Amino acid sequence: VKDLVVHYTSERKEIHAVNDVSLTVKKGKTLGLVGETGAGKTTIAKSILRILPEPPAHVDRGEILLEGKNLLDLSNTEMQKIRGKRISMIFQDPMTALNPVMRVGEQISEGIALHEKVSKKEAEDKAKEMLEMVGIPASRYRDYPHQFSGGMKQRVVIAMALACSPDLLLADEPTTALDVTIQAQVLDIIKGLQEKLNTAMIMITH
Repeated sequence: VKDLVVHYTSERKEIHAVNDVSLTVKKGKTLGLVGETGAGKTTIAKSILRILPEPPAHVDRGEILLEGKNLLDLSNTEMQKIRGKRISMIFQDPMTALNPVMRVGEQISEGIALHEKVSKKEAEDKAKEMLEMVGIPASRYRDYPHQFSGGMKQRVVIAMALACSPDLLLADEPTTALDVTIQAQVLDIIKGLQEKLNTAMIMITH
């Protein structure tokens, strides 16, 4: 990320959320992005993934380079190939990151089928494997989000984010909604999977 500037327009006022931010993260390494609420941390992550709501958000200037390619120059179709495959995100609140009317296993296998060019059965098998990897029995593949506790929902979100072995993982306060013992487990899971897959990570936290 080079010299990134992002502002929001609210009731004809301009709010500068990100001012001249530059950062670099190498493969397999973790970069911590620390700041108080409203400091612009999530805005940076959403800019990298190009999922900022425009309007009210607007990227004024800067570059976001993935192996030398500026993501801000890509079309939406090209970005769709990168989201979930090359770069993925663990969102802050698992309650809003999951579709309440879709089975959790299908939410994971959908991304795999989209990016990996595999059969429906293969995508399902990989999704079950990912559930097991985050400590959820594969037998719960057909359950709905409301049948899971907060900690388990967050594990599902992690499984979804890591299903296609992304090059970069954006972890936006991934343990905020969890109690302390579950927080430690979740961080261990992320760290273990990151080492296994050699994923670069930006960890956003207070």
